[in-house]
Amino acid sequence: MADFAERFKIRPPFSTMSENDKRQIHEAALEIMEKTGVRVHSAKARKALKSAGCIVDEKSPDVKFPKDVVKTLISKAPSNIVLAGRTKEFDLPCDGTHSYYTTDGCGISVWDAKAGTRRKSVLEDIRRTSIISDWLPYLSIYEPMVVSYDVPEKMHVVEGMRVAMNNQQKHILTESTTTIAEAEAQLKMAAEVVGGIEELKKRHYISAMLCTMSPLMLDGTATDAAMIWAENHVPIHITGMAQAGISGPVTIAGDLAVNHAETLSVVCIMQAYAPGSPQIYGSVLSSMDPRTGSYMGGSPESALLCSGAVQMARYCKLPNSVGGLGSGAKIPGIQASLENSISAMWCAQVGGEIVNGFGVHDGSTCLSYEQLMLDNEIAANVLRIYRGFDVDKETLALDLVKKVGIGGSYLAQMHTIKHMRETYIPVLWDTDPYDMWVKKGGRGPMDIARDKCDWVLKNHKPVPLDSSVSKAIDGIVKDFSKT
Repeated sequence: MADFAERFKIRPPFSTMSENDKRQIHEAALEIMEKTGVRVHSAKARKALKSAGCIVDEKSPDVKFPKDVVKTLISKAPSNIVLAGRTKEFDLPCDGTHSYYTTDGCGISVWDAKAGTRRKSVLEDIRRTSIISDWLPYLSIYEPMVVSYDVPEKMHVVEGMRVAMNNQQKHILTESTTTIAEAEAQLKMAAEVVGGIEELKKRHYISAMLCTMSPLMLDGTATDAAMIWAENHVPIHITGMAQAGISGPVTIAGDLAVNHAETLSVVCIMQAYAPGSPQIYGSVLSSMDPRTGSYMGGSPESALLCSGAVQMARYCKLPNSVGGLGSGAKIPGIQASLENSISAMWCAQVGGEIVNGFGVHDGSTCLSYEQLMLDNEIAANVLRIYRGFDVDKETLALDLVKKVGIGGSYLAQMHTIKHMRETYIPVLWDTDPYDMWVKKGGRGPMDIARDKCDWVLKNHKPVPLDSSVSKAIDGIVKDFSKT
């Protein structure tokens, strides 16, 4: 598994926006920050911003960001980081040359394919998806995927992280941390895994999410929790969710400008408070149905918004994450897979580093075990395409062409045997002729995906945490429950 990160390597991306397009959006965002401002509901954050040179009125939560201050502060954020796994073999360099994939979090229901309906999500779903995610070859990062209705609301985040840490080895992203106590408990848990808080500051075993409140607002307690992450150098995915036409302008450029302003305001807060702390420009942007105002996560406009956000992150030389697999389909399957495929292709094309959303549909509210497996297949195909191909003496194979000649066959040649190993073999798609497929039962991808999940849960055994570490994490969770 030493080459784990290498399977996510892609060719250099190319922009679909001109430099002038990006400059205009950036300058528009700076004007929004300076003239309109951002409402920051955290006194601690406002204090740090004031010390850095921002305009803060003690009678108002609204902060104005002078352009020169913004430029100075965002320059302090690192351009390259490494998201660490439990062990180094699962480390993920975020250096602009890879495209990684994550699950998504906070689903509130689970698709029951056998019943053809939904059920409430429980903690067991986090355990099961952790195990499957540990096995999935093209999933890079695990985020606890659902709300666990069978545990107290206060314990949702911490219990989900405990189960995730015990059942898979990849990097873990935590979502919906809204209090300082939650952040501190998770820091202690992660520190137990890597060997202490100081080691955690160097090895980013976990990352966290801070969602903005579009348009142009930041929640107080969530921001305070994020500042705990920042001072301990836990990477923060700054997740803007401006919905075009509702919480942002209906135009793509306008929505990107509002999202850019919100994102840079958080970068400024964290750099004013903890200079050099790692920030990730994360965006989950979407359009609306012009007839109803409802969410359209898989629309062409949403794909353009996602790719635009990636390009704005690269413009500012910040690592990026993006909601690239956020289908609005009500059920898993055809629509969800089509929308996810198109969006994932766009994200890879422009250099999306962390593409969020494996396994959930209907605006990331419903977990589907089948879709989790289908999205792995989508990611594998996208990565193969954007890895590209080499053109050299070996791949042109002119000597072989001369040897085989006209009307010959390449099937038995050593060159074919050697290079056919580079060909991607589908996990779910059946490539046999139709008659043979019928004889095998004529089963579709959804059935095969469901069986594959069952096989993984039965046969895959993740490497467990050291028993002393697991016991220490249990103690931290128990202590948190008493606060």
